[in-house]
Amino acid sequence: MAMALKGRARPWRGVNLGGWLLLEPGPSAPLNTGRCEWDLMETLRRRQAVDILHRHRETFIQKEDFVAIKNMGLNAVCVPFGYWIVLGPSHGDPYEGPALEYLDRAVQWAEECDLEVLLDLHGCPGGESPDAPCGRVFRGWDWTCWRRIETLQALEVVARRYCDRSHVKGLAVCNEPSRFIPTDVLAGFYDQAVSVIRASGMSADRVTVVLPVFQRSVPEFVKTWERVSGGRHENFCFDVHYYHCFEDEWNRMTLAEHLRAVEDHAEELRRFPMVVGEWSLALGGRGKAALPASQAMALFARQQIKAYAEAS
Repeated sequence: MAMALKGRARPWRGVNLGGWLLLEPGPSAPLNTGRCEWDLMETLRRRQAVDILHRHRETFIQKEDFVAIKNMGLNAVCVPFGYWIVLGPSHGDPYEGPALEYLDRAVQWAEECDLEVLLDLHGCPGGESPDAPCGRVFRGWDWTCWRRIETLQALEVVARRYCDRSHVKGLAVCNEPSRFIPTDVLAGFYDQAVSVIRASGMSADRVTVVLPVFQRSVPEFVKTWERVSGGRHENFCFDVHYYHCFEDEWNRMTLAEHLRAVEDHAEELRRFPMVVGEWSLALGGRGKAALPASQAMALFARQQIKAYAEAS
């Protein structure tokens, strides 16, 4: 992740601790999650084997990881977690929680290693999308499944618990919300979320509230946000995930077109307060054909690092 906001002592340059407190295929390896944490938990409960999850939480991330991150010259970690870590599962969800002791550990280790922390509510009650990153692959999902009031309750608990911790510098209110959520609804939730977080002790002079904009036009969303919020909030930023590999549009691009798109990212980052919460070196389709893979990835990496330094 990469971010710099005016007034910050230092920009975030860090990594995401994915696969720990919200399980996803890939990041949680070697734990085999299947499609998502929901599916895994149904299996573990059926087999009376929830201790497998407990062992994963105990061992997947350790203080040594924080030490290694610090020694690499980075200054921040993002800690994604599901709502069940905070509130425990509700509405019959099969998740295991609450388990706030693991967030406590992360914050303590970060303080001991002088790393800033972005706490990331990565999986909301009911799901902010129908996809694995929010905890469940749910093909019957629509945006009304997202239990937004319960989400605000989770954010309030987190804000009150960590508002006095010196190294907690950010709180993300959800992750990759579906593009099918009406823009006014999403902006309205963000407006409520910022207000709840501030009222719960995380002040604007110390903690940045992170608002994801996913598979939407950032300029168009900002217009709605400004109208809905009335410009009354301070120290927030928009979170974007710049992946060049998951959609047909990216797979049709040549390497040169990918590099021009990165320049467009830089221009967007100059216009708005933003954090690049996720990005990768993966190239879709034709982008991998122009050069040997190692050369293409190196060039792509250099261009992205240069562009994302524009985060404002």
